[in-house]
Amino acid sequence: MKMSKMKKNRKKLFAILLQAALVSTAMTMPAYAAKTPGIGSDALVGDDATGPVLTGGNTEVEEETSPYTKEQLEDGTLEYGEIAWRIEGYNSTYLNLRSQLYSQTTSQSAGTALAAEASALMEDAMDLKSDDMDAETRELFEGYKAAARELRKQGAKLTNKELSGTYARTLRQTKNKLVKAVQNLLIQYEELLPQVETAKKNVEMCQVNADAAQKMQALGRASAQEVLTAQKALQQANSSAQQAENGALQLKQNILMLLGFGADAPVTFADVPVPDASRIAAMDLGTDTQAAVSANYDLMSVRANKATGSSNRTVKKRNVAYTEDSVAITIQNLYAAVVSKKQAYDSAAAGYQAAAQSYEAAKRQNALGMLSRANYLGLECSWLSSVASYKTAELEYTKAVENYEWAVRGLIVSK
Repeated sequence: MKMSKMKKNRKKLFAILLQAALVSTAMTMPAYAAKTPGIGSDALVGDDATGPVLTGGNTEVEEETSPYTKEQLEDGTLEYGEIAWRIEGYNSTYLNLRSQLYSQTTSQSAGTALAAEASALMEDAMDLKSDDMDAETRELFEGYKAAARELRKQGAKLTNKELSGTYARTLRQTKNKLVKAVQNLLIQYEELLPQVETAKKNVEMCQVNADAAQKMQALGRASAQEVLTAQKALQQANSSAQQAENGALQLKQNILMLLGFGADAPVTFADVPVPDASRIAAMDLGTDTQAAVSANYDLMSVRANKATGSSNRTVKKRNVAYTEDSVAITIQNLYAAVVSKKQAYDSAAAGYQAAAQSYEAAKRQNALGMLSRANYLGLECSWLSSVASYKTAELEYTKAVENYEWAVRGLIVSK
């Protein structure tokens, strides 16, 4: 072997050993957030990805395209359908996880490259091998083999993580859980708003009653106890109204922060849509039960658990069967809830129509001076209570449909 070629090989070996050392060092250092595709402050909706997308079994596939523009997502009005896209583009938990997984996926690609380099290095080593190697050539040969072993070792650390499928599933499940959480909070918020209005109207009515009690006492027609009772009722009404308002404000702030807004951002929530008939018609309990069992997050984890030995395999098999049965029973219960809530919603709709007619009659009577202030406020309270009951039935029906559809897609929400 010529001296110039030996020097060249030594330089190559040094570079490879340095590469392996650098990779080993990098693996022990904390991972920093990598830039990933998104729709937050650093990117627009539809921006090209700067790295592999974690979906399915591949590391580089196309993402689902948002039907909303950045302007729509930031226009100050939150539509129900925008929740998933606000989570994907602005939720800090989701974005941090995505950056972490992207960083690890990048490491997987590096590991694959190291494994390929190790194979090439062993081929070079075999080219050097001969029965009559001199000391310098043998030293180089042994160095190549050692470097190849180190590269394979480091590559294995990076690639033996099943990143593509497992981490994509983790990211997808995290997003879905966040979306579902926000949907639940928004439904709670929408249920609470009519109750807030009812509580405020009740304060107004109690104030009128307290004022009337004081006037009656001045005329000698009401006792001090009656005045005290009216004042206590007013205090209780104020307390209830304040609690309702505080609860609504807290819910709204939680929703805003989960969606990447400031807690006090001037954002209006559009009404939660009532499920249309097509969603109900699409439900097929038999088919949906099979889909729910196949997609269930908990069942995936149980199936993925490693079991060595006949005893452990028996336990795993039993756990899988139990979880499958549990999912099947849950989806049946959720379907029954949809049917029940739909009936309650239809009944509430009929009651709402009757209450609306009574309220219109009361407004006409009040316009003609046929009702006292206190009487009219009492009728307004009754009307607002009917509105709250109707809205609750509507939203509970919506939630039942959402819970069923999420379960079919693998996410079962605990009560």
